[in-house]
Amino acid sequence: MGLLIKNGLLITMDDQRRIIENGAVAVEDDRIVDVGKTDQLERKYRNADTVIDASNMAVLPGLINTHTHLIQNLLKGIGEHEKTIEEWCKLILYPLYHAANEEALAGNDRIAYFASLMAFLEMLRSGTTCFVAMDGMHPGICEAMKKIDIRGFHALVMVDSWVPEDVRLPVKQQLRFIDEIVTKWHGAENGRIQCMIAPSTPFCSTDEYLQKSLELAEKYKLRLSIHVSETLYEVELIRKEKGKRPVEFLHDLGLLGPNVLAVHTIWVDDREIALLRDDGVKVSHNPESNMKGGNGVAPVPKMLQQGITVSLATDGCGGNDNLDMFDAMRTAAFLHKVSALDPTVISARKVLEMSTIDAARSIGQEKELGSIEVGKKADIIFIDLYKPRFQPLHNVEKALVYCACGEDVDTVIVDGKVLMDHKRIITVNEGETIDEARRIIYDAMQKAKEYLPHASWMKSRDC
Repeated sequence: MGLLIKNGLLITMDDQRRIIENGAVAVEDDRIVDVGKTDQLERKYRNADTVIDASNMAVLPGLINTHTHLIQNLLKGIGEHEKTIEEWCKLILYPLYHAANEEALAGNDRIAYFASLMAFLEMLRSGTTCFVAMDGMHPGICEAMKKIDIRGFHALVMVDSWVPEDVRLPVKQQLRFIDEIVTKWHGAENGRIQCMIAPSTPFCSTDEYLQKSLELAEKYKLRLSIHVSETLYEVELIRKEKGKRPVEFLHDLGLLGPNVLAVHTIWVDDREIALLRDDGVKVSHNPESNMKGGNGVAPVPKMLQQGITVSLATDGCGGNDNLDMFDAMRTAAFLHKVSALDPTVISARKVLEMSTIDAARSIGQEKELGSIEVGKKADIIFIDLYKPRFQPLHNVEKALVYCACGEDVDTVIVDGKVLMDHKRIITVNEGETIDEARRIIYDAMQKAKEYLPHASWMKSRDC
């Protein structure tokens, strides 16, 4: 017998949403093999190789962040006053993406590798064990996932219009990278590393390239993720060019379906919500980046009422500045209560579901992830409840959503392997990684300066 976790307060997120006081979880290799009371499991697994005492800890499934951009991890604290998406992309994103793409073409993916490692350190420290990241075509992302042992999806971004040619890779190069990365990495490391196809937005690809993205998803048997209706700019642009709203356009193009994860979906009307529901599309809600960008409030309560699976995400650090899913949960709960003028419109339990079991459904992993149940992957986190912010503890689900922050995460297990033990990262040397990442970031900024020397963020102290 491998690992026994005992004496924890289990938030299982199973079908019954059981909360087990003085609970225990037995793990063999990468799977959960038993869940119950500590006294029962201690007798059954007295010969466990490793025993972890989770006293004063909430034990719950690892959080799943269904949308981020890893390379943007280098843009924390940058960009606040750009009023339009065009300005934001030109002044904030494009210089860095230009530098990262040049490295990728040269066969040296250091920017993507170290940006990813830094993101993964933050994710693990704040309880995220699985993610979906939309980031170009960067083998360095998969190498970083392998190095640190986190679980995730490299969503390979496809664009052939709107984005300047000197920022996006040539189409032939994109297609070659997709084939190479999917062939080498999809399903690698015991299935921890997976891929998606990700046409960036309805306006960043021609109709033909959007169709190509669907063909590639079907060819490689991958899921598909796309930004949809994030801004009013997008809605007006698609209406002007296509004579339809974005969801209607994608539906008529045949791009929507149960394997599609639509990101943001802020500016969707009732007819589009019905289309998302009927097509079985899953939605990734990114409340903090939506707020920071002044983009609007997604109609999440309406989508939930229609039976649409909605998950939660942070977005990238270019538009949010942190990857803390506990922040995202608290923000989502408060945002929809105040925007609806109704404190009952969304519950703490639903928000917790959006970060665990509903997130797993959003990425087609509900049989593997999202709850603490026999047969599922052992992706488990411990939250230290022995703190003033949690006491007195009346309702653990509400406390996790309304009181917790990423700093409360004590231990993280992915695929049955302890990656963080009492706040100490196991798989990489955190200090050395930070130091090397700072050097790589400095080099990236110098390359970005060459692309756009007058961007305001280039004047920051570290540049």
